[in-house]
Amino acid sequence: MKKGEIAAIIDLNEDGALGSLTAARPIGTLPFAGRYRLIDFPLSAVARANVYSVGLFMPRSSRSVQDHVRSGEAWNLDLIQGGAFLFPYVATRDYANAELRTRYYDNYSQFLRRSGAPYTVVMGARNVANIDLAAVLAYHKLGSSPITALYKNVAPNRVRADDPLLTLSELGTASAVLNASQQSLSGHEEKLPRFMEVYLLDTVYLLDLLDQANTAGEFARLPELLRDAVLEQNANAFEYTGYLALINAVDRYYQANMSMLQERNFQSLLYSSIPILTKSKNEVPTFFAHDSKVSGSLLGTGGFIEGSVARSVISRNVTVHRGAVVEDSVVMQGSKISNGSLVRHAILDKGVVIGPNLVIEGTAEAPLVLSKNQTVFKPLDQEANTHA
Repeated sequence: MKKGEIAAIIDLNEDGALGSLTAARPIGTLPFAGRYRLIDFPLSAVARANVYSVGLFMPRSSRSVQDHVRSGEAWNLDLIQGGAFLFPYVATRDYANAELRTRYYDNYSQFLRRSGAPYTVVMGARNVANIDLAAVLAYHKLGSSPITALYKNVAPNRVRADDPLLTLSELGTASAVLNASQQSLSGHEEKLPRFMEVYLLDTVYLLDLLDQANTAGEFARLPELLRDAVLEQNANAFEYTGYLALINAVDRYYQANMSMLQERNFQSLLYSSIPILTKSKNEVPTFFAHDSKVSGSLLGTGGFIEGSVARSVISRNVTVHRGAVVEDSVVMQGSKISNGSLVRHAILDKGVVIGPNLVIEGTAEAPLVLSKNQTVFKPLDQEANTHA
């Protein structure tokens, strides 16, 4: 694929009911698998596809995005021409005002015109996948529609009522995007086409969509415009066959992290022909005391492990003191678990401190969540806590 043939829009204004986990950060900067952020997956896809113009459209809280992406060097986006362009959050302004409405659409249009790319991919960060955009572009060029939508066939028991599905024709094209609750399902389907909220479009067509929306007088966000375009244009439908996790609820975030403990999922997502890139940190390896016990887990760098860790995802600079036990949990950067405490089926956000001889326990279906920088020095039934 030619360099610069595709421009990328990564829209980080994504919905997701993850409680305290996304109270101060967007979904895109949630830690994943011990060392990554969810935004690393779309950025790695565009880096592999030689995309050198990437527009990052900021959420309300954008500091963590700016801190993680910086110049874009980790994804080869620190370029003299092109690179990563960060656009400010504007999604909830008063769009009854024509001037403000125009500003929203112009951010997209100006980025696309300056990129000069004939094709554009639009994606978010809450669908964790390893996408080969070169293959998607080749498929798009063979199709008859100016828009291609990506989906993955999944088992019905993995689909929830508010999950988006593609409506597919007998020819394999997509005629609509509807939530599962809106679909006419027989209940006997072996697979359902879960929509990945990824589009590849002719740039000229996308510019026309934005211009028409700007003059229509009624505001619609870009994701709404693109869903309508699937219906209007009978979109090409590209089937993705790799690992996929939709992060739109606490339990799904927990389950996706736990799935990385399975070798097949770990290798498929993180170490396929398209490597997942992230911001590097030069840190010492994690220290394991002589009598520590660690099994079936992922651990980041800079940690200090004296206790026991089993079937867990542990980020950087985590301390597990002597006699402490961590099982079936996700522990984020800088957290500390003191002597004699048990953490099981829990998500500890960044900087959580657990005092000695405490029990922090949820369930696999509803993991217990402790918010960023929370300190716990007495039993949890005496404190206000967040449950998934």
